[in-house]
Amino acid sequence: MTKRLYPIVFICLLGAQLLFAQDSESNNSQPANISGAWQISWQSRRGSQEGTIQIQQDGSKLSGTFQDSSGSSPLSGSVAGNNVTFSVQIQGRPMTLAFTGTIDGDKMSGTFQPQGGGGGRGGRGGGQGNHSWNGVRKQGNSGQSAPEQNQDEDDEYGL
Repeated sequence: MTKRLYPIVFICLLGAQLLFAQDSESNNSQPANISGAWQISWQSRRGSQEGTIQIQQDGSKLSGTFQDSSGSSPLSGSVAGNNVTFSVQIQGRPMTLAFTGTIDGDKMSGTFQPQGGGGGRGGRGGGQGNHSWNGVRKQGNSGQSAPEQNQDEDDEYGL
């Protein structure tokens, strides 16, 4: 009887190791690599707007800069699988842009919501609602110039 158990125990142990290896692979879902420069665009009251984000990635942690017609602002966030979240503190203004989106290779898209910023243009409340955005990874280091300096920052973010 004991001799018959050895093959069964061996097969069970081997099977358990294989299942464990498979399970640990599926739990280690690596975050998408989104390091580099991205051209992003969004709609505002003034029409289509563009900017550039430069992202450095350390595992799932993101840092970098957001460059638009208002200038350069710090970016921080995270990526989990193909989902990205990051925020941008607009320099010189009490406004943060909170971005969420999904990554598909060299493309990203999602929504952002202005937070803070007070009364908006002409005393209108600013920062309400989600606005759509999309981004495309820039190829190479073709230094693109910053967008033209802007007159009304509230409208720039859809406020």
